[in-house]
Amino acid sequence: MCKWKAILLLGVFCSCETIVDLDIPEDYQSRLVVESLFSPDSLWKFRVGRSIPQAKSAELNEFIVSNARIVLSDENTFLDTLQYIQDGIYRTLGGHRPQSGTTYKVHVKAKGFEDVNASSWAPPLESKFLKLTHVPSVDSSKSEQYILRFDITDGSDNNYYRIHLYQVVPFCRNDNGSIITEDTPSYAESYQTLVFDSKSPSFHALVETVDDPLYPNLDNMFWDAFFSDQLFKGTTQEFEIIFEPMTFESFNHYFMLVISALSDDLFAYERSLVLHDYYLFGPTIARSSPEVVHTNISHGLGIFAGYTNDTYRFDAEGNQWQEDSLQIGFKDTPPCQ
Repeated sequence: MCKWKAILLLGVFCSCETIVDLDIPEDYQSRLVVESLFSPDSLWKFRVGRSIPQAKSAELNEFIVSNARIVLSDENTFLDTLQYIQDGIYRTLGGHRPQSGTTYKVHVKAKGFEDVNASSWAPPLESKFLKLTHVPSVDSSKSEQYILRFDITDGSDNNYYRIHLYQVVPFCRNDNGSIITEDTPSYAESYQTLVFDSKSPSFHALVETVDDPLYPNLDNMFWDAFFSDQLFKGTTQEFEIIFEPMTFESFNHYFMLVISALSDDLFAYERSLVLHDYYLFGPTIARSSPEVVHTNISHGLGIFAGYTNDTYRFDAEGNQWQEDSLQIGFKDTPPCQ
């Protein structure tokens, strides 16, 4: 047996390759790589590929499996057979969406590969937007701030969460083709991630530090926050975050808070990817071997896991707004003037 590496086609969130250390025999047989990160916000979508030893030279299209049969069931009841579109992508043609709190099973078969199976769910999520407080700047040297309060009612299972905060800002495309922000009212509006501050002991800036004593939580500033229910299991917990908005003379403040409940498999998958990349590309902390990338695909590789989002859009006074009122997603990004 020789020690090779397998290249897995992992591209649900980004079209990239992840190299995973495996003990691979010389007569290695490729395995199906099945990926679907699903939520009630979108239609069912899968990417299906195959693993290839790194020592073998391969074109990108050799990763793709276009002859797979993907059958979804809803708690043992047939739900859908997905159709191949292109580039390894399979979609529902029946308009089906996952439902929060429902366990789904998937069975994938393709000629030349062992059949694979997996099950997961998009966990139920109960949250509430409580209050937005404006803190004006006391002098010109300080920026204005907002204090945002919300709560989460935790269930009986072990639960994992993630927080994102965004501001709507105007964008344009410069001469180099890059998308930049400029203070012009005619430009296309879209979301920009906002950094926020919080003193909540539950929040972690890095997914790998959640519930792991090897990685101390020392950061109070967040691009996003990961956390478990370890400190508030089965109760309703209020959270507070503080942020400074970007200011535009031609555009008012519009914000979006996204609270996500992650399935166990999705949390384990995201955490293992980060730790695996740390071993390959960064400093190793008390680890002598690479983290095994989490998979819940029986007889194959990849991930089938769900999440549920609660999305709150609010302006500077805490009033709700809708995306179509700002034409978000309806405008092409114009050239910068």
